[in-house]
Amino acid sequence: MAQRRKGRGMELPFAPMARAPRRGARRKAAVTTPPAPDPATQPDLFTVPPPQARRRLTYLDITALGLGRVDMGTLRAGTGPDGYLYHVTTQDGLDTIQARGTLVFSERAPLVLTERTGVAAWLADMMEHDALDGPPVIFRVRRFMVDDLLENDPDRTRGYGVSFYLLTGIDRSEQ
Repeated sequence: MAQRRKGRGMELPFAPMARAPRRGARRKAAVTTPPAPDPATQPDLFTVPPPQARRRLTYLDITALGLGRVDMGTLRAGTGPDGYLYHVTTQDGLDTIQARGTLVFSERAPLVLTERTGVAAWLADMMEHDALDGPPVIFRVRRFMVDDLLENDPDRTRGYGVSFYLLTGIDRSEQ
């Protein structure tokens, strides 16, 4: 809409000018601010405990985990999962763990664990691809001790067709 200014005969391409309010129009009620809260009832931000960070572990005691060496002859192909998770390593790796007395892991270097049914495939792959100094060694840990610290390993699970897990040390129960 074009509009004319007083005293000039030209039209300007601007929006219409604001009009003065009508005399009979009602005025809007004044906006009131809520009253300030009483300092006695308002919580103190410094007394509220901060949210707890997720528990991160970098090692576990091998005696508390129930770490034990497993003889390869006792693992049968027909048996299903049990209450343990298994790790395949070398004799030197197991000796290091037992000498330290702890099982060390992190997010960047997680410990790979599998169920009983995945040990045979892991052993076969390890014997085929890795140059081993000696025979591989299998140890197991109690699953309920590390269950909250595990995350699924989709790459190995897809490659072997059996569930594999990564022991990263981040407590997943608090999520």
